[in-house]
Amino acid sequence: MNRAAIFFLVFITLGLAILLALLGAATIRSNLLGWFLLVLGSTYFFGVIIVYWIRRIQFWRPRAKGEFVKEEQNDWSFWLIVIGMISVFYLPPLEYIFLPAALPCMVWMQATGLTFIILGSVLFIWARRMLGKFYSGHVSVIEGQLLMQSGPYRFIRHPAYAGYLLMSLGLALGYSSLAGLAATLFLLLPSVIYRIRIEDKMLAEYFGNEFKAYAARVARLIPGLW
Repeated sequence: MNRAAIFFLVFITLGLAILLALLGAATIRSNLLGWFLLVLGSTYFFGVIIVYWIRRIQFWRPRAKGEFVKEEQNDWSFWLIVIGMISVFYLPPLEYIFLPAALPCMVWMQATGLTFIILGSVLFIWARRMLGKFYSGHVSVIEGQLLMQSGPYRFIRHPAYAGYLLMSLGLALGYSSLAGLAATLFLLLPSVIYRIRIEDKMLAEYFGNEFKAYAARVARLIPGLW
């Protein structure tokens, strides 16, 4: 991962986490999703402080020992994902606070949005735990890495990204946000598709026929469709 991406992860995201927590706090009284943003922003802020600044762990690298055998050199997919994630996490509460409601603000929409967020969070955490020491925020393959085919990877090849999309859809619905829906469709989804294509190409080159057989029976994001 290049220096600009590392600088963003260990400095800029701290400010973004505080802003997310503040947006959550500002909407707690009228929207259930405020609690999610408050907890997420606070957890990420203190998580980076503890993991990187105190324990000095480079959390963007896999914990597994070994050299990279393949990796994305320019981190374009990282920056596209960042743009998409910032848009889907910040536009809905900002629209909710500062703009007239374009969609009905109803309790059932908040409950539905929160359900999507919980499902997406569970899927992301499950996928990350299954990868274990091979998890990385950088698109790469490390020596000794295994092709994960168990847990959520039995059903889709990229469950963590599916989790992102579920959470973003939940935020848009829960905050009755047209901007959030547009950001999910036109920013986050294309960036996820781009990153999936890079990862799949890298995995196909490294694992060969094993990955081809896996890809032939397991869809990328939506079982039976794509």
